[in-house]
Amino acid sequence: DLHLSIRRQRQMCIRDRDLITGLLKAAEYKTEVSQTLNIQRNGQKLFKFDIRPLSFDEITDCRKRATTYMPNPGGASLPLIEKSVSNEDYMACQIYIATVPESDGTKFWDNPALKEGLNKAGHMVMTQAEIIKEILTAGELEAVSDKIEELSGSGTNVIDYAKN
Repeated sequence: DLHLSIRRQRQMCIRDRDLITGLLKAAEYKTEVSQTLNIQRNGQKLFKFDIRPLSFDEITDCRKRATTYMPNPGGASLPLIEKSVSNEDYMACQIYIATVPESDGTKFWDNPALKEGLNKAGHMVMTQAEIIKEILTAGELEAVSDKIEELSGSGTNVIDYAKN
């Protein structure tokens, strides 16, 4: 009985260690998971960049940034209420946050030469979201956003393989 008890304890320790190892690896999804996207039009490759999954908090932050608020009709002492959400701003925010930075920590969306070039060409842009919306077509915005949501686990099917 003592031998069986020690064996069970060892098995439980191994399972616990495996569980902790798996949980810690799962928490690294922002740095461990990425996908390269190629932007091309008319068969010509224009540029490529890597995206990573977003956390729930990052997705929520993008939604808040893309939301216009209005005074609460119930009175000024009550919190503001949502008036509208710009899908275009939401997707541009997602794309900016999900873009994997270069080795020096910068994102190509932040390149001052890009902003300057767009402004000189008549595209008056101030923010990264505006830059992204000027560069990507509506279909590209949506396709990149869909890829980010897919990487972030949207639509994930979790199946229980528990043994009886």
